[in-house]
Amino acid sequence: MQWSKIVALLTSTVLLLSLLNIQVTNAANIEIDLNGTVSNVIDGDTFDITAKNGTQYRVRLADVDAPERDEIGYTEAKEYLNSLIYEKTVYLDVDDIYTWDNYGAGNRIVCITYVYYNSTHYLNTNEALFEAGKVEKKEYANEFNPYTWDLYISKQENPEFPTTTLFVATVIIVLIIIFLQRRRRWSQTRFL
Repeated sequence: MQWSKIVALLTSTVLLLSLLNIQVTNAANIEIDLNGTVSNVIDGDTFDITAKNGTQYRVRLADVDAPERDEIGYTEAKEYLNSLIYEKTVYLDVDDIYTWDNYGAGNRIVCITYVYYNSTHYLNTNEALFEAGKVEKKEYANEFNPYTWDLYISKQENPEFPTTTLFVATVIIVLIIIFLQRRRRWSQTRFL
């Protein structure tokens, strides 16, 4: 087999594996854009994080509406969010349309927030707040649709771990090269 065919085969294999990874990512409809540790919970839909690089951000949960300070349920919503995320690592799927609240002019990152739930799943804290009756769903102008959220997201569908696909692609490429080299040697010895 010619080396140009081998290169084409390897390229096709890597491309196919990349496409498979994209499909898995889209199956969960999440992308982890940022993660960090929660340092302060402001209310039932706003909190502060410190990202791994040390940058601090104020975060606004997408498509949920929590009671304001002077409204009934404010303390309960804040305390429930605090119990879910305070001093924990959160994984943020940031809005791709505006990123910031106020249609891009605000100071809070708009996102769906996930936290570790168990060895196989993350918890969607936006949905958890809603299911606990602490917030209302409210569809704002952003990329998200709150009526399609799942409470738990499989870690296997989480794109934060694309190295698995890269590892599999590398193993397949190495196996193909070994196979082709052995086939070439066998072809050469067969005609001697």
